Formats: sequence, C-alpha cells, structure tokens
Amino acid sequence: MKLHQKGFLLVELNSVAGLWDEDLIARTLREYGHSGEYWENSIRVALDELAAAGLIIRLQSKLKNIRDKPMLTFFYAVTDFGKARMMDTGLLTEGSVE
Repeated sequence: MKLHQKGFLLVELNSVAGLWDEDLIARTLREYGHSGEYWENSIRVALDELAAAGLIIRLQSKLKNIRDKPMLTFFYAVTDFGKARMMDTGLLTEGSVE
C-alpha cells in the first residue's frame, strides 16, 4: 500500500535539504503512475496546502518557461513543525529525523 500523496511529498522533502516543485512533481507522478497537466496541478495544490498548514516552507522562487508558458516555481523544505507532525502521524520515526 502506497502512502497518501501528501505523506509522500513530506517524506520526499524530508529525505533531502529541499526540492524544487518540478522535481517533487516528477517524483510523485512516477510513484503514482500518473501523467498530465491535471495531476501536475493537483500536486501543486497539495504543495500549497502543505505550505498553508506550515508543514513545508517556500525558500526560493523563480520564473521559468514550462510548456511555453511562464510559471512561478518554488523550492520547498520541511519545517520543524512539519517534522513534528510527521513524527506524530508515524511518517517519521526517532531514528529517521534529519
């Protein structure tokens, strides 16, 4: 059984110092076997929701052309609050805290 999408995003972000949303989206699409703009936008919404909840933070942004359209992209990292919530929900164990 796979993790729910937001849990997967948190675990992936926690495994490194941070990731650009494009990398997170590519990893998530690959993990769940999805493709297309609908799923990419769905993951962007999930990232927005995680940021709004304070579980992740946007550290940098840049404007890029993606599919010939200008798009604002973000570099995300897990917050200390996010790590605490991951511990509370079992997504992280004592030994896996970075």
